[in-house]
Amino acid sequence: MAVQARNDAEGEERVTPLELFFDLIFVFAITQVTGFISEDPTWAGLVKGLLVLGVLWWAWAAYAWLTNTINPEEGAVRLVMFGAMAAMLIASLAVPDVFGDDALLFACAYAFVRVAHLALYAVAGRGDRDLLGAVARLGTGSAIAIGLLFVASALDGRLQVGIWAVALLFDAAGALIGGGRGWRLSAGHFAERHALIVIIAVGESIVALGVGATTDLTTG
Repeated sequence: MAVQARNDAEGEERVTPLELFFDLIFVFAITQVTGFISEDPTWAGLVKGLLVLGVLWWAWAAYAWLTNTINPEEGAVRLVMFGAMAAMLIASLAVPDVFGDDALLFACAYAFVRVAHLALYAVAGRGDRDLLGAVARLGTGSAIAIGLLFVASALDGRLQVGIWAVALLFDAAGALIGGGRGWRLSAGHFAERHALIVIIAVGESIVALGVGATTDLTTG
């Protein structure tokens, strides 16, 4: 089945189970970042944690826009989405040592997530010059950001952190240049997706608090 952008005339789309599963992977990534910060409760640790969170959030947001444009349940799209979820899981597992021994692993996994996203968007945008132009602008910034993360994986210290910050700026700039021109957006689906990720994240936090309280009561 050919991958095509949704037609605005089709009406509002609802969030699919596959998208929710992708969100669960991202929420796990958030817990990894909070664990990373708790292991280094300093200003430097906070800055590093926020940079990792920013990069991961940008990847999630990219897929939120993608599945707003195309149907994630199409055969080819579903396969790529599962591959991206696996790569996102690997990137999440690399978070605890993302500025150390697992820096290259994180960069490789993140690169797969972003390249898969751009490839699907490019295929879906065939015949839509405005959408392809928007994808090209995003792809330029993303390519630079991915390259910088690979460079950062070979470094350490403040220089490594600085390159991460520059990578995040390039990634964001690729989407912001053009002022949103060319993108396709279903407002209802977009709002629902963001509302659900917040609910899932809050739910995970409640579970974590409950488990922690139970452990304290049992051992205390």
